[in-house]
Amino acid sequence: MSDIVRDFGWGNPYFLLEILDNTYHQRLAPFNIKDMIYCPDLGMDKLIEVTHKMIEETMGLKYDNIIITTGATQAANILLRVLKNDKINTVVTPPYGFPYYGDMVEKAGYVRVSNIHSLVNFNPSSIKLIDSPSNPQGIQYGSAFGSNLNTIWDSVYHNKIYTTNLSTIPEHMAMVGSYSKLLGITGARVGFIATNYHALAKKCAHECLMENATISVPSQELIIDIMDKIDLDHFLTAGKNSIDLNREEFRKIEYLFDNQPVPETGMFYCAFADKKALEILEKCGIKYVDLGDSYIRLSLGQTNEITREAIAAILKEDKK
Repeated sequence: MSDIVRDFGWGNPYFLLEILDNTYHQRLAPFNIKDMIYCPDLGMDKLIEVTHKMIEETMGLKYDNIIITTGATQAANILLRVLKNDKINTVVTPPYGFPYYGDMVEKAGYVRVSNIHSLVNFNPSSIKLIDSPSNPQGIQYGSAFGSNLNTIWDSVYHNKIYTTNLSTIPEHMAMVGSYSKLLGITGARVGFIATNYHALAKKCAHECLMENATISVPSQELIIDIMDKIDLDHFLTAGKNSIDLNREEFRKIEYLFDNQPVPETGMFYCAFADKKALEILEKCGIKYVDLGDSYIRLSLGQTNEITREAIAAILKEDKK
């Protein structure tokens, strides 16, 4: 085992933090201490305005209602709880999905069904939770996979950093999103629910309020300040260029994984790894997520420098 730990495990988008660090110049006082009071129930008015604009500019979509949440994880949890009733007992997801999906679904009182065919054949006693592009395979699901009844779209990777197919989306009654994968700041914990269903929005807002008693003001202020200071389209283009460089690096080691291709979309490389490949990763100190049955997930979200160095180390180790 290498003494060097190279983190390609959990989904921190280090490549975006590096770009943000070079482009965003934080004001000396990020917030006024006298403003550190509870914010409005739905979130800060300015951040809601910014989020409406961001969704329209990055996805071409408009929603009547936006509720600010503590990350996309909480947004999905809230929707699962609000939609629960005696007639709905299962949640259908794509295979794998966000690693927390299983516990989230169980905690909300459902049974999870990871069956792609169930996404197409709608069952009114089910909720569909569709991450598109998917975690970890980068698969996009179009309109055939969702409906405007009981479909939640997890859209955290749906921007031009991670895909160019922005018109491919599932039909949905509510969308959850996050600034974590858009800007790289996973630690800020700011996400949102967007929906055109007013009654659903009202229930979600109440559920969020009862859980949080409003969202962190400093975190919201940070997002507002970043979005005010950066050229978002330029930032997204730089992010896409950066992660695509990492994709090219990872293609150099596809042969170790039986030439399973690096996907063009999403933030991960998933592959079945034999004993030799796993031993090389271990010797090089590469952290990854074990998905079971020798199927592993490697993040494409490291910095370009660390990715190049890690791939070089893997190739060198393989030649020994």
